[in-house]
Amino acid sequence: MSEGYVRKVRLCDIAPLAADLRQADVAEIKAASGKTPEAALYASLTLGGETRVICLNDGTPVGIFGVVPIAKDLGGIWMVATNQFQLLHRQFLRECPQGIDDLCKGYKVVFNCTDARNKVHHRWIKWAGFSIIKRHTSYGYEGREFLEFAKITGGRHV
Repeated sequence: MSEGYVRKVRLCDIAPLAADLRQADVAEIKAASGKTPEAALYASLTLGGETRVICLNDGTPVGIFGVVPIAKDLGGIWMVATNQFQLLHRQFLRECPQGIDDLCKGYKVVFNCTDARNKVHHRWIKWAGFSIIKRHTSYGYEGREFLEFAKITGGRHV
């Protein structure tokens, strides 16, 4: 990234990310898990897999994403971003295909569920080549409508 960069997550990234997450991401975390953003982000670090942070050139973290192993060849992919993420939006989209490819190596399928209210996620999911495969009418902690999405990677390049 020229306006920013991606690196492995550090524990010190979690609090500033959680404090400025987009409202749609905060709502999605609460609906799915009942946790605060900070608690959910810390919990994601205990699940294994890869977690990376998107930073502005000054080092400010503005997004976090990862994939966690669910079963053999199956990964749970996720991402949340802060309000400042828009500063890197174009660069993110340019570099996203290679980033997904790198992140998903070793998984034949990656998937997750997203809050049906989170329209920004739905546009990105489709743009990135994922398919919505199921509508859950009562999902997670709050029993809200969520959309399940997936991408078959075949364990090779996406």
